[in-house]
Amino acid sequence: MGVASLTLRPAVPMGHVTGVPFVAALAVAGALDARVAWPHDVVGTDESPIASVRARAGYDDEGIYVTCDVVPRCEKNLDAEALSCAVREAVDAWASSVAAGRAAAGPLAPVLSDYFDALASMGEDVEVLRAGRAVARGTLVAVDVWGRATVRLADGRELELAPEQAELRRIVARCQ
Repeated sequence: MGVASLTLRPAVPMGHVTGVPFVAALAVAGALDARVAWPHDVVGTDESPIASVRARAGYDDEGIYVTCDVVPRCEKNLDAEALSCAVREAVDAWASSVAAGRAAAGPLAPVLSDYFDALASMGEDVEVLRAGRAVARGTLVAVDVWGRATVRLADGRELELAPEQAELRRIVARCQ
């Protein structure tokens, strides 16, 4: 599979388009019987990488749009058309929920329970990466309605991270 690329025009407030890549990743994970790795990657049940969702929002004479790419990260044969359909349907359903007022708390409110259930590494030890370098270690304890992840450090402090600030990588225990 090459990149599945689609342009979406969700009827949501501009501040809520940040939810699109989360919803898209959740849709791809559902279509592949896989999991989501924060913020918008799709991984197998063993947390091996399958795909990444990349999104960019803009505004033109037709209104808000989001270009959304599902980029394969493995050799697995992925059906780009089926994944595009799954993403489009999920984003449309999410936009309807937003329009119905179910996202007043934040863009992920209508799907947060599903996202949480599909999220790999929840409650597990992770490294916080910035520019590819580990800057902290802790336990992934939450994701909020704006898509921010909370990592609890060993000393009890909590780091709240937006997707543009850092990446998370599960710490895999090694046998000695």
